[in-house]
Amino acid sequence: MLLCPTASIMGRNYADVLPDECWRLIFSRLDHHQQLETLSTVCKRFLSISNQLRYSFKVLSDPAPYALSQIFKRFPCLNKIDASELNRGLDALIQQISQSGLNIESLNLSNQVKVPVFSVSKLLSLKTLICSRIGLLNDEDLIVIAGSLPWLEELDISYPEGIDSHHQLYFLGGLSKDLTSFSYSSTAVTDAGVEALSSKLKNLLKINLSGNHFISDRSLTALSSNCFLLREIMVRSCSFITQFGISYMIQHSHNLTSLSVDTIELCNSSLPSSFDFQRSSLCAIEFFYMGIPDDLFHSIVEAGIQLKKLTLSYCEKFTFSGIKVLLSTSGQSLEYIDLEGSKILTDESMKELSQLLSNVTTIKIRGCSSLTTSTFFMLAKNCPLLQELDMSSTNLGKEENFHAGDVGMNSTRIHSLKMSRNNFVNDDTLKRIGLVCRKLQLVEMSCCNGVTSRGIREFLNRFPRMRHFEVNQCGEIENVFDATKGEVVGLNLEVLRAKRSHINDEALSRIGKRCTRLVNLDLEGCMKVTTKGVKEVVVNCRELREMNLRGCSNVNIVDIYDWMVLSNRSFSLRKLVPPHCFLPKEYDKNKEPVPWNLQSLSIGSCHKIV
Repeated sequence: MLLCPTASIMGRNYADVLPDECWRLIFSRLDHHQQLETLSTVCKRFLSISNQLRYSFKVLSDPAPYALSQIFKRFPCLNKIDASELNRGLDALIQQISQSGLNIESLNLSNQVKVPVFSVSKLLSLKTLICSRIGLLNDEDLIVIAGSLPWLEELDISYPEGIDSHHQLYFLGGLSKDLTSFSYSSTAVTDAGVEALSSKLKNLLKINLSGNHFISDRSLTALSSNCFLLREIMVRSCSFITQFGISYMIQHSHNLTSLSVDTIELCNSSLPSSFDFQRSSLCAIEFFYMGIPDDLFHSIVEAGIQLKKLTLSYCEKFTFSGIKVLLSTSGQSLEYIDLEGSKILTDESMKELSQLLSNVTTIKIRGCSSLTTSTFFMLAKNCPLLQELDMSSTNLGKEENFHAGDVGMNSTRIHSLKMSRNNFVNDDTLKRIGLVCRKLQLVEMSCCNGVTSRGIREFLNRFPRMRHFEVNQCGEIENVFDATKGEVVGLNLEVLRAKRSHINDEALSRIGKRCTRLVNLDLEGCMKVTTKGVKEVVVNCRELREMNLRGCSNVNIVDIYDWMVLSNRSFSLRKLVPPHCFLPKEYDKNKEPVPWNLQSLSIGSCHKIV
């Protein structure tokens, strides 16, 4: 707990006794910058110190230009800006950034129609540029970026939306592997653009090329030959990337530590010769929707590679014996494993594998339908360092022969548990999980129709440190937040998602009283919620920043807007998604902002009420 700055020592208050460096160390221990906002209101000195500890900023919707100027002046240490939700005025934003004097090292321009490359080129301190899902991105853009920012270390140009599917490829006469005759450099990223890029970005450490359908193995060859420092590459959903391009990169990119690829065909006969891991530095491998023969695992084992991260999401062909051999070698170093959608996993096989995962902190086995509660307790027992577990869409809750008592009380470090879409999960399942996992902070249990309001309420009250809770489409949960005799009155929830549930105004009233630290509230599709309930939760949850009311047809957003504008209260809400996509006519971002600092009243295409 922080010392009260008004308390005194020999007539001097604590704020004067402790130097700024001490306060910075104290403030830096806080989990989120939103907590700094509260501290900034204590005194001018705390305001000055907290302003220097804000390093990232996300631009919502279309802020007024003068407001951005004030923000940049207030936070002089900003080095990361996210403009992925900006609807317009991107050039003006970048111009303000360049004139602000800030040393911006990371810029996210995702979801824009086009990247203003000439404006971006003025940001001389930029090291990370994220341009994912851009409407139009082509070779010329890459050439300008590489020529003006040769010191870039990270680049994301994934999933451009100008050519977003395989259907356009059929206009080229089919999925031919020969791209030499294609001339799409003006409308898409091609091998020529990547080659030009690689020749300039000598300091490149990480690149994401996923979703670029007109690049081939030529691009991987160019990156391997020119970018000697490259450590991470992602080439998912790239139609012309083959096994031979991947193997060339493994053999020639000696600093490569992370590889992410999907849907390429592996030829068994050429695997031993093409996938030579002997000189590889790989420690993270991600394969999605691929046929992975055991020979590949054997090649990794023979090379002595100690993996820290392994993803085999919806991969087939490999056997239990193959994955067991791999984990027997890499199990001690492995920290993250994702076997999502694997058809070979059973409770018995997981019992064997869990004994090889003593240092794993994250396990994802979503969609493995043969796994039951027995696997959950087995992992909790045999993986002492496990912190995050995803067992969504399994058979968690189904009868098993393993009991919570076999694990031991409070014997696990699990703080994140995802168990959505499990029809067998019921109140008894939650009770047994609660006996084992005493440190849960994030729980997702959407679409678990076997649980009741009472079961969820008792479950929540077991975890005073719970911060993130999702119960989307769980039906009758309106009594979850009742506070009966003997129960904890306050909950520390910061994120609550209850989409398409039966939450009503009475439930919102209880949420406002018990979850006063709530930051994000998602009520999409909650038809029983009305304007009255929304007002009450906004008043009581003084740290509430975002609220989603999409589909809440009984909420009058204009009434809420007028109430907030005309009220003398100070509201913390920054982003409000209305039931329908519109803006009130008084709301004009080019004029004075509304008094309660709402930065985004809507997302997507909007029009003003006339």
